[in-house]
Amino acid sequence: MSRRRGRLYGRLPIVLGGAIVVVLAAMALGAGLLFPEDPMAMVAQPLLWPGQDPAFPLGTDSLGRDIAAGIVHGARASLAVGILSSITSLLLGTTLGALAGHFGARVDDALMRLCELFQAIPQFMLVIVLLVIFRPTLATVIGALAVVSWPPIARLVRAEFIVLREREFVQSCRVIGMSEARIMLTQILPNALPVIIVGATIMVASAILMEAALSFLGLGDPNVLTWGAMIGMGRDQLREAWFVVVVPGSALLITALGLNLLGEGLNDVLNPRRMVPR
Repeated sequence: MSRRRGRLYGRLPIVLGGAIVVVLAAMALGAGLLFPEDPMAMVAQPLLWPGQDPAFPLGTDSLGRDIAAGIVHGARASLAVGILSSITSLLLGTTLGALAGHFGARVDDALMRLCELFQAIPQFMLVIVLLVIFRPTLATVIGALAVVSWPPIARLVRAEFIVLREREFVQSCRVIGMSEARIMLTQILPNALPVIIVGATIMVASAILMEAALSFLGLGDPNVLTWGAMIGMGRDQLREAWFVVVVPGSALLITALGLNLLGEGLNDVLNPRRMVPR
């Protein structure tokens, strides 16, 4: 009974996190159906409180825009930024980490010095500099976040490749004449996927939060409504209409919580050395 309870407890994070992510994905995919109008359009009296008008269940902001429409459409923008920037940084970080860990020696030294160079610069400041140099659009935000996010995953992949390259199954592949590229892609990389998958969920959450901070500072795409932009536009009404800030802030909190729970649950499932409470 205690072992079964421990297994159920171990599955709880992945169930809760997965449920939150599924709901967010459904909101993002169905945004056009749920709220076909422009989320930036002024549709009602400004600063309607949640529940005051059934047509606007989450109220309106200082310009009379529907907060519920902004939350749903903001989910699409936030997930797009988080997922696309994470995919880009994963590809870059995994490639460089795999090369460094597999070949070692000078290749490892050169790539790790490059990694340390990027890590020596504060991520958020580097993103701001990149967005100041390039016009802030959704594409440049995704690119800037990808540029600063790859070093941690590169170090994780490098550590996994260093351990796995000495395993017996890798040595046997070399004995039968398999090429190094094939060994990396078909033998080592699949065994390093658990670490990459777990790291990806954390990267998506971090990218969403960083994009929200950029939008709050006015460095996001002005043509796209995001949760961070909603918080930034509502900060002047925080005293008299706190819901304008709290609603999109809660959406960010729930999203980050769901992704972190999903990452924790995936780590328990994919890690064969995990300990099950007795």
